[in-house]
Amino acid sequence: MDLRPIPDHAALLIDGTILAVADLHIGIEEELTEAGVHIPPQADRMAKEVEALAAQYRATTLVVLGDVKHFVPKMASRERRDVFLFFQRLLGTFDAIYVAQGNHDGLLRHVVPRAVKFRASPGFVLGDVGFCHGHAWPYRKVMAAKALVMGHNHPAVAFRDVMGSRTIQPCWMRIPFRRRHKRYAKLPREAVVVPALNELCGGVPVNDLRVNFLGPLFDPALLRTDDADIHLLDGTHLGKLREIRVDAGFRREDYRQ
Repeated sequence: MDLRPIPDHAALLIDGTILAVADLHIGIEEELTEAGVHIPPQADRMAKEVEALAAQYRATTLVVLGDVKHFVPKMASRERRDVFLFFQRLLGTFDAIYVAQGNHDGLLRHVVPRAVKFRASPGFVLGDVGFCHGHAWPYRKVMAAKALVMGHNHPAVAFRDVMGSRTIQPCWMRIPFRRRHKRYAKLPREAVVVPALNELCGGVPVNDLRVNFLGPLFDPALLRTDDADIHLLDGTHLGKLREIRVDAGFRREDYRQ
């Protein structure tokens, strides 16, 4: 089992054939437009990026780890069209496409092309790896896999200098599981949290002192979050999460998606 983040991309290559991405949030541009910020749609850019990675690494299967669309619970007409065209385009690139339902993905099943393999929020297994979005408890069979790959938290790391200037960059989290848990008879070795593919999503600064991780999997009795290895997209290893904590100046109410 080989889980390899692709340098400078929010994409994970698994066993040389599976490409996994998370949190597309197609349609987020319309929400920004309502706030007076006009940004071109990102679906076409993301599709081109995924196509290029598939060609470069010869990936034959695509896994999208939820939050394909943005609006909850409705779907804007532009969002509906862009979601369909995104998958219709990529069906010509991959032999199989899987989607793990995210908390933003109500009605999505009725929009994606029929050839897309839509899976419920508790996740699914391919080979030795379990996949889920991360907002719901996974199936037991998913947690019996050797590793778990998920999205949902849009992980990022915050840097703050002595003058108070703050920057945030997307990052990877590789978090070891504890040895046992009351809910599951078996547990994976680690969870890999995939950063958001859509750059407009921003990120949760995982090293902020007041960070509030989203989803039931961040139960302290389940994941050893402080022992997570943190990597930037370019591959830089920043160390264990417990070693890079900062007061990034966020409030608990800032952590919501």
